[in-house]
Amino acid sequence: MARRFTFLLTAVFLSIMAWRASDAQTPDSTQIKQLEQEVAALHTDLKDLRDEMSDKVEAGFVLFLFGGFCALWAQNTGRNAWLWFFLGALFNVITLIVLLNKNSKDRKAATLGGS
Repeated sequence: MARRFTFLLTAVFLSIMAWRASDAQTPDSTQIKQLEQEVAALHTDLKDLRDEMSDKVEAGFVLFLFGGFCALWAQNTGRNAWLWFFLGALFNVITLIVLLNKNSKDRKAATLGGS
């Protein structure tokens, strides 16, 4: 009889513990709302990150075009194309102004020398 009682008491104790453990694992509505808010915030952050990366890709493409234009000009005038590519990509507007100035001087020199 004592053995049955011990077995019954153990079974009741384990049942109560299992019930409490399953109850503790079930999220309540405040936890669910908090998780939904966190997911919404992560979606917003991801969208912002995508927009920011899109802007940076466009800016990088424009810088590449500046460098390519300067390199093409340098090749056509017998100058170092790699140097002018990197100058154009890094200091785009300043390099473009210098390039236009050099091109103007080259044209004047060709006009004076050719006449």
